[in-house]
Amino acid sequence: MGDYIIELKGVTKKFGKNTVLSSIDLNIPEGEITAIIGASGEGKSTILKLITSFYRPTKGKIYYSKNDIFKNITRIKKEFGSSIESGSFYDALTIKENLMYFGRLYKVDSKTLKKRVNRLMHFINLYNARNVYAKNISLGMKKRLDLACALINNPKVLILDEPTADLDPLLRNQMLKIVKRINKNGTTVIFTTQLLEEVDEFCDNVAILYNEKIIEHGKVKNIKKKHHCSDMNCVFEKIFSRKGRKSYQESIIVKTKLETEQEKKRLILSLMKKKGKKHRRNKK
Repeated sequence: MGDYIIELKGVTKKFGKNTVLSSIDLNIPEGEITAIIGASGEGKSTILKLITSFYRPTKGKIYYSKNDIFKNITRIKKEFGSSIESGSFYDALTIKENLMYFGRLYKVDSKTLKKRVNRLMHFINLYNARNVYAKNISLGMKKRLDLACALINNPKVLILDEPTADLDPLLRNQMLKIVKRINKNGTTVIFTTQLLEEVDEFCDNVAILYNEKIIEHGKVKNIKKKHHCSDMNCVFEKIFSRKGRKSYQESIIVKTKLETEQEKKRLILSLMKKKGKKHRRNKK
């Protein structure tokens, strides 16, 4: 469609002294499927939480339909659907009860909600299990229930954090086909994944996180052509085998060691000062 529905401009996110994202720029086209990929710890989930206003950026701006999202949080909540945690539903409720509950949270009127819940349960193939408690359904069904909960407010933007993680190939394919159908109805989809064949098969665009920055962003076919690759696995290997890539686990360990050493020095200095004061008092 050409228009950008979400824009990140110069976004930096820090947690304490740890920089997760540094001055990133990212444009999400409306009505398309965009994947965000990168190695573990690169900040993929953090980007999703920034877009949904769960986190505020340390620096930079995020826009939804050209408006600052933090000045339009009510609109974001109404027009976004997201699944960015391990599961947003309640185990002690049935599938139908979960959908009704989340619909009421979004203040969907009763008549519309009943129709929407029935439609969604058929859409994600959970209608026959509608009265089963969520704690008793399979992992694949839980993934679909979580997706349905994210769709209950009929969102314009759907944000998913690794929606096919831990699913077998058959269930993964079923889930992606559902996401594709959602997109064909006009919903903009943004998701993260570690399974790069999903990007090849289902995505219009891809953004690649590397060393705290978005270093590639655009049409999947153009990114592959640029790197002389036939698939995204090849692109990923070329980028992440470069020298100079930061190891986030190592950097955290180094920081922890430094902080521990500094704490030891502070403790030693404190003890020396106390000992000095005690010695002076004894002399008196």
